Amino acid sequence: MADEDNLDVSAEDGKKGGKKKLIIILVAVLILLGGGGAAAYLFLFSGDEPLPEESAVDDTAAQAVQTEGPAIYLELDQPFVVDFMVSGRQRYLQLKMTLKSRDQVQIDAVKIHMPLIRNSLVLLFSSQSFDELQTLEGKKALKQAALESVNNILTQETGVGGMQDVLFTNFVMQ
Repeated sequence: MADEDNLDVSAEDGKKGGKKKLIIILVAVLILLGGGGAAAYLFLFSGDEPLPEESAVDDTAAQAVQTEGPAIYLELDQPFVVDFMVSGRQRYLQLKMTLKSRDQVQIDAVKIHMPLIRNSLVLLFSSQSFDELQTLEGKKALKQAALESVNNILTQETGVGGMQDVLFTNFVMQ
């Protein structure tokens, strides 16, 4: 009987110790979860935001278009074909273009945004007067307008317009 009493006493001590252990484990888990949550919050929401002065310098450097170095040419693969009605006759303009830049990043941006650029150029070409395009001044004005159109799209999409020139490699009017 004495042995049974000893067993009961140790069983009660085990239960008290078990409750203490359970409370200690729960507190430790809560502390770990709280610390992990705080670390996750700081990691996810603090970010590596540079100081305003550093940000302005980085933005200016990122927006600077490379103007030195070798010229890089990007030929627009498909020719532009536009039709005009002139004095009751249908006339056509076929035009192939090449873009010139010194910044590979901008050449890559043109490739990415090619559908938007082609759309803008088709609208530009079709809005021209057939008679004006027959003059040298009309062709130069179209060249300048095409350059501005491409650079406007690049500025809208990338923040920087980096094309230096538009070259007409084929210009057929019929």
